[in-house]
Amino acid sequence: MLERRGMDRTLSELTKTLGSYNKTVNSSIGAINKSLMAIGYILISILFLIEMLSWYRFIRNQGGEMTWKLFLEVAIKYFIAYFLVAQSGAILNAIMWFTNGVTKLIGVNFGNDNMFTFTWIKKGNFGVRIVVNGLASIIGAAATLSIRVIILLRFIELYFFKAIAPVIVAFWMSDNTRHIAINFLKMFGAVALQGAVIVLLLAIWQGFNIDTAIQISKDSWLGSFSAGFSYIGKCVVFLILLIGSQRKAKQLLNVS
Repeated sequence: MLERRGMDRTLSELTKTLGSYNKTVNSSIGAINKSLMAIGYILISILFLIEMLSWYRFIRNQGGEMTWKLFLEVAIKYFIAYFLVAQSGAILNAIMWFTNGVTKLIGVNFGNDNMFTFTWIKKGNFGVRIVVNGLASIIGAAATLSIRVIILLRFIELYFFKAIAPVIVAFWMSDNTRHIAINFLKMFGAVALQGAVIVLLLAIWQGFNIDTAIQISKDSWLGSFSAGFSYIGKCVVFLILLIGSQRKAKQLLNVS
């Protein structure tokens, strides 16, 4: 059984920043991010030299000479790249701020919703009753626990992306490697957007009145056990929606 306040507290974690979710981990990831900036700067320098060499060979083959204007045009682009690497953590934090804002705008209130309250069956064959009650309790517990597990895995991914951001963002300024940086930012955005997707799916779940949608009549062959099987079906549907939330977020941003 998931308490109402527990659901609200769990969902509030979906709108936390990387700093507020776990300050210790965020501090460690911030230190790694700063350490990897040196690698990002080296990559940018290498890409800059490769592009300048490419221009030099092209102009040389055309019988011309390198000019300061061309050098500055290329150099300014890579100075911007140095800035992006230095601010890679802030860029990801901005994406998080935006997706958290989207999540909050959905504005769903689960305060009065007993989503996973299950009343044990007290009638019917004793052996079957024990099995149905046991299965319902286990699957219900898995459904409630899955929310916390998904949130934890989501933040682990977000911390991982933040740690390696300086290295990947460095690829932005080269035409040949820009798709790597773009895909990286889209992947981070998809994981960050997963919070909004989860809340939206729960809002649809709440508004659709799933209990009524999959309720099994007591007049069916299941008899007094129909409530237990209806509850199990409800939890299974919830697990399918929750597990598929990140895939849905990736589809929205066209991330493979």
